[in-house]
Amino acid sequence: MYARLRLALNKYQLLERNSRVLVGVSGGVDSLTLLYVLHLYNRQYSQNWEIRAAHIDPQFPGWDTNTVRALCGKLEIPCTFFRVPIDRKIRKLENRCFFCSRERRRRLLEIAENHNIFNVALAHHQEDVAETLLLNLLYNAEIAAFLPKQSVIHGRFHFIRPLYFFEKAEIASFGNALGFPTDENICPYSRDSKREGVRSYLAGMRKNSPAVYRNLFNALFNIKKAYLP
Repeated sequence: MYARLRLALNKYQLLERNSRVLVGVSGGVDSLTLLYVLHLYNRQYSQNWEIRAAHIDPQFPGWDTNTVRALCGKLEIPCTFFRVPIDRKIRKLENRCFFCSRERRRRLLEIAENHNIFNVALAHHQEDVAETLLLNLLYNAEIAAFLPKQSVIHGRFHFIRPLYFFEKAEIASFGNALGFPTDENICPYSRDSKREGVRSYLAGMRKNSPAVYRNLFNALFNIKKAYLP
């Protein structure tokens, strides 16, 4: 577990010793695992990180903050809870995912700035990166994906992704061992999203080609420039 985390941390210089970081925690297994793993690594390797958490409540029906509150309490990590009426705003929009993602990140940056923190950690993993690559190819006509470390607002802040090299199955296994819920705070519009369509397609391909996700991810590090115009 630590090896993959250390690879991302060191390769992309995500967090140096004595850094401050705000972790975006939605309540799903990915973000809960991210918070827990960073906490363990910080304690195990004496990184002296100051870790804070933030939860953006989009006010979707049935949205629950109890799991996030319980974990932050257990780890003694301060957490900011911020309610945003995203559900009301996106009901009639066609591109709901884009608006929701933009609004959440904007709020995370506001919280980070209020606490004088300039690193915001998100829980995207290998499968998220692969899906984003395919989404951009199919719908945006571009070859692009998430970066492990992405500067925003003229370099003032960085979104970092410490779980970049983790496979979803690893995260799910770790989360299951810790009793994290696997179906908490699922977006009610997710079934209608382009990402869910790509995810379903890849799930079908995975039945005959188990490495399809890993191959898409690895393709980002194996670009044949000689075969591109």
